[in-house]
Amino acid sequence: MRYHPAVLMVMVWGACMGLFYILPFQLENRVMTLYGFLILTLFIAVFCGGALAASRPQGQRPPRSDVTVNFELADRALMAAATIAVLAALADTAGRNIFDLAAAYETRSDRAGDLMAGRGSASSIWFQIAFVTYPAGYVYIVREVAFRAHPTPWRIGLFGLLPVVMASLSMGGRAPLFYALLMLVYGFALRRQTFPATAPVRRTAPVAVGVGPAMRPRRRPFRLNAAAKVGIALIGLMMLVYFVQVFAARADVAGGIDAMFGVAGGQWGVNFNGPGSNLFFSLLGPDATYMVFVFVWYWIQGFVMSNVVFTSYDGPALLGVYGIDLASALMRRLNGEFVANGYAHLNAINVYGFLPSAFAALYVDLKFFGLAVCAGWGWAAGWIYRKVKQGLDPKWVLAVPFVTLGILFSTIGTPIGFSNGLVTHSWLVVTLVLARTVVARRPAAAPAARRSP
Repeated sequence: MRYHPAVLMVMVWGACMGLFYILPFQLENRVMTLYGFLILTLFIAVFCGGALAASRPQGQRPPRSDVTVNFELADRALMAAATIAVLAALADTAGRNIFDLAAAYETRSDRAGDLMAGRGSASSIWFQIAFVTYPAGYVYIVREVAFRAHPTPWRIGLFGLLPVVMASLSMGGRAPLFYALLMLVYGFALRRQTFPATAPVRRTAPVAVGVGPAMRPRRRPFRLNAAAKVGIALIGLMMLVYFVQVFAARADVAGGIDAMFGVAGGQWGVNFNGPGSNLFFSLLGPDATYMVFVFVWYWIQGFVMSNVVFTSYDGPALLGVYGIDLASALMRRLNGEFVANGYAHLNAINVYGFLPSAFAALYVDLKFFGLAVCAGWGWAAGWIYRKVKQGLDPKWVLAVPFVTLGILFSTIGTPIGFSNGLVTHSWLVVTLVLARTVVARRPAAAPAARRSP
């Protein structure tokens, strides 16, 4: 972890605010208040306080040379979950044209309408099984790439990427694909720490990979060469094309790019016609400008929506319904009226359907009791930071991407709310519990030879 969680959180929100004010975003039918700014600042400060209470910023200590991690049990659990996710997603998508993006958009809109009305989910049992198993793919990507001396491409594809791709096609969303790509890139970046260039690599079984003392000469650990970089770039390009096609399909449903700008101004409450917008339209044209607009807005809209929530939300505390998918699904079956009432308050202030940020989600679910959860989140992030920086147990490096991305996407939602985060972090915890830290035994000293009398 390069930055302390408190420092990274301040950097993320500083960048978010900077993009909103530098780029030509223009609010329409929305007002941002000083009170909303102050409450957002309070939540950020509480997170930073919790992180600093767990650990102060410190340098990276060299990893212990006598410690390895055995992922044998964890691998079995993750691969089993990934296989189940793929099979369940195939069963759920059977008979459907999963590449019809317009139909997928309409399906997502119908699900959003059911959620707002508090109606129980109409998803199949296969979808539900895939929903609770595919996030294991995220964890497997990091485990395979960051901790195996020579990562196997087919394992990454079969047990890491394929479950996420199938789930994304089943749900019609983009976030799982983007999250998986970030895990792939981050996993390779972590190899600098799990396999430092100056440290010898211990000869271990394929399922017990880590940093340890040399026992006999072997090949150097796999490094990200030109071919691997090209492969990752191609995966990223394909995902980018898919994202663009999704946004284009939605624009077509609305009547085209010009119509979507109208929808953004009238329904989203924001447009891209502020000072300097003419430069974007003249250089990029309306289509590319719209893509810039929606891609950036996707990440920074929590800055606007959190202000609206803190200023205007007067509904009940939703007790996790707003920020956690599984809590929402459960409550819709137990008390749909409660869910519908809460979302009616959100819809009244034109927040429903938008990404509210982690702090606004905590506020809607718990009101100011969310500050305690925020402090706990910060403390947990700081604790992981300290464990990694101490270099005593390499298995904690596995949690680094999840902690870091949780902070980077705090402008969208909580770590346990964004992209099925509760299930994702549950698989992370399962993996950390099953992973066994192994300390190599030092050879006993040879007995001293007796002197002849």
